[in-house]
Amino acid sequence: MVAATKQYEMKAAEKAILMANKNLGLNFSEVASALGVDPRTVYRYKSHENAPTPDVRDKLGKLREISQLLDEVFADQDAWMSWLYTEVPALRGQIPIDVIRKGELDEVISILAGLYSGAFA
Repeated sequence: MVAATKQYEMKAAEKAILMANKNLGLNFSEVASALGVDPRTVYRYKSHENAPTPDVRDKLGKLREISQLLDEVFADQDAWMSWLYTEVPALRGQIPIDVIRKGELDEVISILAGLYSGAFA
């Protein structure tokens, strides 16, 4: 049972890394930065050599949440990519993709959740 759980975690990590690459436009070094790990570690997660730690699993979940919120808030991927690369006053003038790269995922989630709920409309 432990081996099956580890296999599931490795597969979920791979999917989240590929999603961050495809949907958010992050290269693997940028994913590593967002997760607070070495780029080689991301490669090991992606190739199922290692399972992520609980902290990294949490951050991978937050990257998935960001992608889902972007999909809910914006009409299409072009619109969300534009938002990701534009200064956002609610982020103190920072660019969301830079905040993500720094691993400050909760800040971006908070802004997107506010947009989704209409709080920042």
